[in-house]
Amino acid sequence: MEKHSHIFERFATFENLYDGYLLARRNKRYSGGVLQYSANLEEYIINDLNRLLWKTYETGTPFEFMEYFPKKRIIYSMPFSDRVVNAAAYKVLWPIYSKSFYEHSYGSVPEKGALRAVKKLQEWMQITERKPQQWYIGKMDITKFFFRLPVEVQLRELGRPLDDNDMMWFLETAIKCDGRPFGLPLRCTDVTTAERVSGIGMQTGSLISQLTANVVLTPVDHYIKREIRVPYYMRYMDDMIFLTPSKSQAWETVGQVDDYLQENFGLQLNEKTAVIPVGNPVEFVGRKVYPGRVELRKSTSLQLKKHIAYIMEHYSTGELPLDYCKNVFQSYLGLLKHCDCESLRNKIINDFVLVRHTENENQINATL
Repeated sequence: MEKHSHIFERFATFENLYDGYLLARRNKRYSGGVLQYSANLEEYIINDLNRLLWKTYETGTPFEFMEYFPKKRIIYSMPFSDRVVNAAAYKVLWPIYSKSFYEHSYGSVPEKGALRAVKKLQEWMQITERKPQQWYIGKMDITKFFFRLPVEVQLRELGRPLDDNDMMWFLETAIKCDGRPFGLPLRCTDVTTAERVSGIGMQTGSLISQLTANVVLTPVDHYIKREIRVPYYMRYMDDMIFLTPSKSQAWETVGQVDDYLQENFGLQLNEKTAVIPVGNPVEFVGRKVYPGRVELRKSTSLQLKKHIAYIMEHYSTGELPLDYCKNVFQSYLGLLKHCDCESLRNKIINDFVLVRHTENENQINATL
């Protein structure tokens, strides 16, 4: 493997931190933290640069919140200054790590994403459906991947192509964040009340965690393709899909991958792992994929309708701004555009009405 040195020298420069600022502020130029940083831009960048050069850089305290849609999960939002530094690191590290990425890795990869993953899966389903024997789809999902991955494994995999102690110092600082535990127990059912575990997990929601997730699972991709020699295989973050010509071969592959994950990464597959005959629908990246059509999962469509109702209700009381509501609505139309669900799309278009009730109107209605 080629080793890269002098990475920190390219990372810790005023010009690169400014580029990181441009990347970090994208689509968020008017939020409070961005406006504050932008008002004293040169001063903030020089301060961040000095902290890096003198090795006094420490991450700020992340804001932790729960995301309830499409499922309950923990998200960490870093102070904008840390997002600038992370974005600057991403800019110099991405070209190094992406060289080794498997071609059918779609999560958090520019110009790929969920839609391209679904189309490629459909293409493979159509190819194998025409073959004389019955093919099978193996669907593998890692148990609490972002909250069970050991820190030492993250640093081990990030360090493989790097010959730069200064860059590794930064990566360790960024991953360990402010020292709080990010891990969750293996069998926890409620992430809001579970006790956090030290030494495992990562702060979900940052560019560094997205990059780390892809880097760590790249050896798994190559193991499946080069060692097991699975003919069709793809991955979207920690969701893995493969197609094989027999049911027994599919389950054998699942067992080999599970063993490999446990021995090398301290991870394991969860109960969502399944083997399905090609021709039957397979749930992947929030969709139900058939060889000839794509539908939304029932749970996804129900959550979508609940979210739309939530938006209309809270816009009417003034709790949500118009731009946010319009952006969410357009994003859902974009999602539905690539699914075979015309009736759901028409229902959402017909039912979506934004009405703002003023205080006077509420008083009048209350009187009536």
